[in-house]
Amino acid sequence: MAHFITFYALSEAKGMIIKMNKYLFEVISAYIKKYRSRSLAICLGIILCTALIVGVGTLADSAKHANVTKTKYESGIYHVRYNIDIDESKLKMIKNEPNVEKIGISSYYDSTVPDGRIILNIIKANKDYVQLTNSKVIKGRFPVKDDEIAIEEWVLKNMGVNPEPGTKINFNLYGKKTNETYILTGILQDRPRLKSSGQMEAILNLNENDSYKDAQVYVEFDENTDINKDIQNIAEDLKIDNKYVRKNNMLLESLGSSKKIDPTFLLISLIAGVVSLIVILGIFNISILQRLSEYGIMRAVGAGSLQILMLLFYELLTLLLISTPIGIVGGRAGAKFLSSIAGNLFTEGKVDIKNIVLSPRVFLMSIIINLISIIIVTLVTYRSIKRLTLIDSIRKNLNTDIKYKKVLIKTDFLYRILPFSKYISFRNIFRNKKSFYMIILSMCLGSTIFIISNFYAELTAAQINKEAETSKINTDYKIEIIPGTNLSVGIPFEDIQEIKNLEGIEEVKTIQPIYGRMKLKKENIAEPLYFEQINDSPYFKEVLNGLLVKEPNSDEYILKNDIYGYDDKLLKEMKKYVKKGQIDIEKMKKEKIAIIAIPHPMNTKHLSPDVVNLKVGDKITESFRKDGDTGEEFFRMEDANAQFKEEEFTVGAIVEKLIDSSDYYAGNNSVQVVISNDILQKISGFKNYRLIDINVKPGYNSEKLYNQILKIAKRTQGATVLNLSNEKQKIKAFATNQLIFINTIVIVLFAISFLNIINNVSYSLISRVNEFGMIRAVGITNKEFRKMITFEGMTYGIFSSTLSVIFGLTGQVILFKYLGPILITPKFTIDWKIYLFIVIINILLGFSATFIVSKRVKRMSIVESISTIN
Repeated sequence: MAHFITFYALSEAKGMIIKMNKYLFEVISAYIKKYRSRSLAICLGIILCTALIVGVGTLADSAKHANVTKTKYESGIYHVRYNIDIDESKLKMIKNEPNVEKIGISSYYDSTVPDGRIILNIIKANKDYVQLTNSKVIKGRFPVKDDEIAIEEWVLKNMGVNPEPGTKINFNLYGKKTNETYILTGILQDRPRLKSSGQMEAILNLNENDSYKDAQVYVEFDENTDINKDIQNIAEDLKIDNKYVRKNNMLLESLGSSKKIDPTFLLISLIAGVVSLIVILGIFNISILQRLSEYGIMRAVGAGSLQILMLLFYELLTLLLISTPIGIVGGRAGAKFLSSIAGNLFTEGKVDIKNIVLSPRVFLMSIIINLISIIIVTLVTYRSIKRLTLIDSIRKNLNTDIKYKKVLIKTDFLYRILPFSKYISFRNIFRNKKSFYMIILSMCLGSTIFIISNFYAELTAAQINKEAETSKINTDYKIEIIPGTNLSVGIPFEDIQEIKNLEGIEEVKTIQPIYGRMKLKKENIAEPLYFEQINDSPYFKEVLNGLLVKEPNSDEYILKNDIYGYDDKLLKEMKKYVKKGQIDIEKMKKEKIAIIAIPHPMNTKHLSPDVVNLKVGDKITESFRKDGDTGEEFFRMEDANAQFKEEEFTVGAIVEKLIDSSDYYAGNNSVQVVISNDILQKISGFKNYRLIDINVKPGYNSEKLYNQILKIAKRTQGATVLNLSNEKQKIKAFATNQLIFINTIVIVLFAISFLNIINNVSYSLISRVNEFGMIRAVGITNKEFRKMITFEGMTYGIFSSTLSVIFGLTGQVILFKYLGPILITPKFTIDWKIYLFIVIINILLGFSATFIVSKRVKRMSIVESISTIN
């Protein structure tokens, strides 16, 4: 009877082989339905992988698109600015150039007399200039007559002018030495770039039919063309020298970056692909194990290698075709959900993703990665089937495949010290290297990614906070005194106290800047090329007459630089930016001890970390004008008859950056010096404050406080007040949002990894069901059997936890070494809570995975367990 059944089975299988090519998809459909749970598990793995790739890729492209929009908002929409004489014929030539979208023109008219209140530049411009510099008329209309003018709202408030069209404004003009009155016809939207630097501008109407000397011509091109080539074509046609061509490099770089594949997206896609490959391989192996005898019978009756291979491939391809659309929809939905918090991950700064960009290359990437995965799984699985003999395949006997392999670790000595059930567990764990490695790898993969991602998120969050703290947007309100006024002019102590006492004010930090000249010897100059390039740039060449100047008839040099007096709060906050030395606040308040920040650009000739050779303990000599004058003669060192005071300081600390500084005079292009406010007042005699940072308690009306602060600040001529509260709040939420986004990705990878853990443990246990049947047959109880199996799972958890800690620490060290040079004073930290969490999770995963499978094995009868793998 048994022989008859075998013969009948072989006959049926042979008939099936003949019809296989014809009914291939029916066979595949039958297998998918029969092993429904395994098929669903594979589909889930592919869906999660696809969703992750599509979600991250969509966010990457959307973030870059948003970054372009943000860059246009900050730096303007134009791609290039030509500084040329312009007339009607030249303008017509530019308009006739292919790919030109808009042309904005501005020409300097005059400026107000620097009377200590404000300095306002008045220009003539066309309407396109306003649009290309990212502004627009928000109230009223653009000027069309000669006596009409348009001004930004923040400028009007600082002028004390009611921002309403129809208001008449009188200007005392510096160049024309006359008073002129204009009618305010348009209120312009604030331009962030000018507002953040305190540059005030008023706009008159420009007649495009007239000629203008030294005009600035702004051009916007079609962004689907070669913009750099278009820029050069206009320069060649109009014979414009390259030094008069100013590209909007921020925008051009942002546009160029948006067309490249993001490296973060590529890395996450590869990780997702590897995890997905391991998952599909593990799940499919179990599915193949359950139908191994069927493949053996097919081979026995003449099925060719190609037929078996194609059967495996088409089954996985069918599951891929089913899963991919679901994964794409899921990824798209995930991208939409995370769009509000993920903008910063793919760009250098914070961006708000308002529009989701659907990129075909992202969809193609997900399909290619999954297709590669199923091809690899097909080949590996086919190799495993091919390696078994026909008899072993038909009998589902895998033992011959592993019985001659060398045991990974000898466990004989454990027999004398462990209970029999636990000894058996250890024997089972270590006798199969492949199974052991796969399970440990699965458990380590998600854990290691989680540890390294968490460390990366911490570094990034710290970097974002430090960048925000050392930027112009580091406070709710900022009071600045306009450049060009005497350094003795500032907000008096009494007004500072009045601001502190306003309801809702949390803290006020004060800074006193003065402009100095530092004496250096030739050996102190580490990067001469840096100073040569700086000295040749327009501002430092024409306005300062050089940043670094050699003393005549001497081997000494003079370096123009800014000196700041910081209050105690700012000095305390500066401690986190220390690279060398230390900040002793009490000592700095009594002695002439300085903190210095040295420029260290990456493109200098010798790649020195700093442009000057100064170290902790060195003496530096600074001189500054006693009268606090900041006129042109002082800037150009043409004030030989002025009285100077010279002071010597000891370098107490070298820092990466300053928390707050001024862009005026030398700015951060030179060595910046910080001393205590107490010492600065003592040596200079200046008692007023020129930079004030004000922070507000949560929940207070920002507009109301702004008006109160503005009223107090306006008592001092030349004071401007900037409301930065909204920008500060956005940046504050930035680091938290990035951490959420990174951890979301890690959770998805962890979910895929968990699928693999369950299935690899299942594979390990199901392949030994007949052994478990024998153990149960000789008298082991169900309770002891469950303990034996779960002990095996917990052992996997302990091993994987140990390796996860090792790999996690190694990954942290490598990541820190890679990112350290580009971060602001980074700190290597080990979050023991994360490591403890990973250990607990791994042990629980090992326990859960084996417990679930042990319940399935227990439901089988002992006879069934011994006689069959299923």
